[in-house]
Amino acid sequence: MELPSLDRLPVPIFMSDANGVLSFTNDSWLEQMGLPAGKPWLPMFPELTEDEFTRLWRLCMVENQPQRISHQATPQPDQVQWFELVLQSVVHDQGEPQMLGALIDVTDSTLNAAENHAILDTAVDAIIIINDTGEVENFNQAASRMFRYSADEVIGRNVNMLMGEPHRSQHDDYVRRYLETGEGRIIDIGRELSAIDAEGREFPIYLAVSEIRLSGRRRFTGIIRDLTEQQASRQALAEQREKLAHVGRLSTMGEMTASIAHEINQPLTAISMYAQAGLKLLERGDGEQKLKDALEKLNIQALRAGAVIERIQRFAKSQEGVRELLEPNTLLLDLLKLAESDARLHAMELVLDLADELPLLYVDPIQIQQVALNLIRNAIDAMNEIGCRHGRRIVISSRALTPDLVEIAVRDQGPGVAEDQVDLLFTPFHTTKRDGMGMGLSICRSIISEHGGVLSYSNNASEDGGPGATFYFRLPVHADE
Repeated sequence: MELPSLDRLPVPIFMSDANGVLSFTNDSWLEQMGLPAGKPWLPMFPELTEDEFTRLWRLCMVENQPQRISHQATPQPDQVQWFELVLQSVVHDQGEPQMLGALIDVTDSTLNAAENHAILDTAVDAIIIINDTGEVENFNQAASRMFRYSADEVIGRNVNMLMGEPHRSQHDDYVRRYLETGEGRIIDIGRELSAIDAEGREFPIYLAVSEIRLSGRRRFTGIIRDLTEQQASRQALAEQREKLAHVGRLSTMGEMTASIAHEINQPLTAISMYAQAGLKLLERGDGEQKLKDALEKLNIQALRAGAVIERIQRFAKSQEGVRELLEPNTLLLDLLKLAESDARLHAMELVLDLADELPLLYVDPIQIQQVALNLIRNAIDAMNEIGCRHGRRIVISSRALTPDLVEIAVRDQGPGVAEDQVDLLFTPFHTTKRDGMGMGLSICRSIISEHGGVLSYSNNASEDGGPGATFYFRLPVHADE
């Protein structure tokens, strides 16, 4: 049988009967494959079994469905190539059905794909590639280790099988919306999510997604990092920070012992006096109204003493940090009841300069009060250090720097921060006080940092030429989700 038009084609062409025996080969086939007509061609494709050939024959010849398959070939014993076989039915000039095949050499692209796959498999992070319908196309070895699935168990399935709710139910809508509008909530951004492994374990991950456009196809590559250990470390660090903050509060209470004793002693003394006066009135058996007045005053002083003790207990007790939505000035006014007793003991004047209608902060109130009280006490110590020669005034202020940022500041009339102390100011265990632990400002900076803010200072001389320094912290305003 002569087919001169096929003979001249640069693509290897062959014809085969139902037994897999070649009935025709063109020059390109003979040049590349070296196998003439009359020989079986299946042995050249080791992975193409007789059962697979029978299936392909039925699809092409009986169901008239052309087929495209990719297989490895060995034209020579030491030569390996990859071809895409395009198969369809033809009718022999004697009326016999034949399979017509064309070979497309895909060796280079196959090797490149294998190389890329090997690179993906050596990556430390899990890498998953999906198509625009959410089906997984590539699942590297790190992903297999992380999710406890083999690649075969995942490839071809929807990637949402690896997600926790609500993202599992919403993922297809995310992809669809991005393809329609171009507005992505995670593309080229990254975020923390939860994932589900083969055993149903939910664990935290960081996912970064990028889009790939090749040959008119849109695919998405996800790089995933398991955050389980990081979150455990973060939790342990938070617990340690809370313990350290508690130690700092106890230390502050210890340093304020004299002022606290004075604050409590006043109502206790008054209680004793009113109690004695009441007893004398009872002994005389008269003065009912005076007795009522004495008991009323006694009750007021008892409540006053109880309120002082309650504030001290609340401030000093160890508790898990609980954040609340609070107005900044409310925090400062409540704190002032503790700070004023210390200020009075040292003959200092506390002045409030609070802005009106400040936005709410989402904070742990005790920890923020701890920071403010520490700054106030540092101001008292700094001014005492120089004998209050510039004055005895401490200004506590609040203001909104921007719609998203609130600043709370403590301005003193002390010596300011010396140049040789600048680099050590917030360093743990560094102190200029005779009996200080050197942890106050370090703890305060950790607290403010954990709240997403900053703690810093400026010498007043650099601002307005006045004496002393201003220590301030800035906190982000609570934003509704």
